[in-house]
Amino acid sequence: MKKIVCSLLVVLVSSSSFATEIYFSKERMGRFACQVASSLKTAYPDKTLHDFRKEILGVLREEVNPWVDAYPIPAGFSLPKYVEKLTGFPGFPMDRSEYYLQNAFILYGNPKMELKAPVENYFASFIHLARSRHISYLNGEEKRFKLREEKNLLSQLEAHLPYVENDTFSYRDENGLPIMQRKEGVKEKNLYKLTVGLTDHPKYEQFIHESQRYNHFSTPLFLWLLEQDNFSVTPEKLFNKALEIYGNPMVALGVIPWIFSGDALTVDRGTSSVVSYKMERLVEGDDIPGLQYHFWGYLTQGIIGNKSRVGALAFIYEKLYQNDIQDWSVDALSLKTSTKVRAAFRDSSRCH
Repeated sequence: MKKIVCSLLVVLVSSSSFATEIYFSKERMGRFACQVASSLKTAYPDKTLHDFRKEILGVLREEVNPWVDAYPIPAGFSLPKYVEKLTGFPGFPMDRSEYYLQNAFILYGNPKMELKAPVENYFASFIHLARSRHISYLNGEEKRFKLREEKNLLSQLEAHLPYVENDTFSYRDENGLPIMQRKEGVKEKNLYKLTVGLTDHPKYEQFIHESQRYNHFSTPLFLWLLEQDNFSVTPEKLFNKALEIYGNPMVALGVIPWIFSGDALTVDRGTSSVVSYKMERLVEGDDIPGLQYHFWGYLTQGIIGNKSRVGALAFIYEKLYQNDIQDWSVDALSLKTSTKVRAAFRDSSRCH
């Protein structure tokens, strides 16, 4: 039964037609898939796709899952291990830890997260700056802004570095009170806050520490993206640059969606998203940060073998329920790309 359901879901995703214009052609998709698959085969000549899935999910469960609940992303609930073994599903509709699959990719390729050269945590500074200024905007203390249009952004990030030093994230004012949006008649839980996560959660400190470590590790690629012209960076160019910086394809595949998730989910897209706009458009749509985050995030899900499940969830939630055709289109595009990556990894002759 499980195999029949999975097969139907695979057909559903693979045969889906796009309702928006696609700028990433089938030819480029195939070449990009070969680029990714070749780098994986070179780095891990003795590994199979099954090995990747088993070992990366092991890293996810052991190293990442313990702290993710401090940031309650709506996901679902975890299933007992015996149910996961029977169904192949760690949670329904997803386990929250699966939103952090990119982190497991990073740890798989670089367990100690060692950088080639020291750098300060500019990516964390960006998130702190963006959230701080968005609160000022919501509280009427400054006019609406767009960080990506500000010429002195790098100097602003340098000024905010002390707020995130030593893998911390300062979120209180001089009186020790949490910095947040002020709006009468709105429950505190619905107010925009400087901090990310639940400060009263027992794993909050660990969540902040771990998140800041990933932000720090991602900083070299983030800084490179800041230097690029808007809509100038192709997926091929970005992956090559990440591979050059980190020296490992798994790490590259993890760092990229971590950066775009920060640019799309951790900051307000209207005022503060920046590096997503450096990327060329893959599909027609106005939600630039969301589309980039979805493409790279679904790519890791597909490579690890989660195509049928996440594809079905995307189809049901985004296409049928939300009628969000641009998100569905980029999800399907990404999952089709991941299928080609897996095929090329199994059989390199497809790339000749």
